Amino acid sequence: MIPHAALLPKALSKYGARDPIEWVAGSLNPSTRPGFRWLSGYAKAKVRIDPLYRIALPMIPLGTKVLDLGCGVGLVGLLLQARCSNNETYGIEWDPAKARFAQELAKGTPTIRIICGDFLREPWPTCSVIVALDVLHYLTLEQQRFLIQKVVDHLPEGGRFILRAMGKEAKGIAHLTRLGEKVAVWCGWNRALHIYWRPLEEICRDLESAGFSTFSPIGSQGLGTGNHLLIGVRRK
Repeated sequence: MIPHAALLPKALSKYGARDPIEWVAGSLNPSTRPGFRWLSGYAKAKVRIDPLYRIALPMIPLGTKVLDLGCGVGLVGLLLQARCSNNETYGIEWDPAKARFAQELAKGTPTIRIICGDFLREPWPTCSVIVALDVLHYLTLEQQRFLIQKVVDHLPEGGRFILRAMGKEAKGIAHLTRLGEKVAVWCGWNRALHIYWRPLEEICRDLESAGFSTFSPIGSQGLGTGNHLLIGVRRK
């Protein structure tokens, strides 16, 4: 893995006067979205509590087109819009309830488009950044490797794959995270048939074999109770 500083322009860490996290959280008022009260509360808490976004957001270059795989309630697109950095975001989410909520949040925003579907089957738009946060473990080993290869084939040289995953070997609080994932699948909050954890080293090896140079941003080790943020940059 290569140092993050070699690939992160200093300008990406500058948001200006408006904090995208607080701006998005402030717009998620459950009482103003009938039928979406629970999802509004979840999204408001997640964007504020999860440290992922403050680290991942600067990894997305200004003005790029972004594909968000398994976009959930569409927080990445909203944060990029709040950052005022001329990004366009296309999100694919297979949970109809979350997709509808993401579409509601993005209504009237021409730079965000959300569709409901399976990102392994849906056509992908042209982009230079692909994001997959907390979705890899819902795919079988064959599907994970298929996805990684599809991503590298889709991105241009220098394009970025932003991935958050948990290694099978992670200990401590990671055990609670895995238990939470099982409960979320069991109760239907996350729509998946199974959960497939793999060693982080194995995931990195797959990324690099497919054609990515990978690095992990400073502060992302153990990000979000055992997860790791990985950035893959497509080689020639």
